[in-house]
Amino acid sequence: MNWTQIWVDMFGTTEWFGLNMGFWVSSAVVALVVVIMNVVLWNMKPLSKKG
Repeated sequence: MNWTQIWVDMFGTTEWFGLNMGFWVSSAVVALVVVIMNVVLWNMKPLSKKG
């Protein structure tokens, strides 16, 4: 299965704003990871210190 050919058949190009779609996909993955990490870490309760 060739993802590039499927994309070209659907949209007619593999570039957007002059940048390869691989760049946009990898940027979206990084942004998604950052959002997930923020949601997880902001919802954690702080550890209580025994002392």
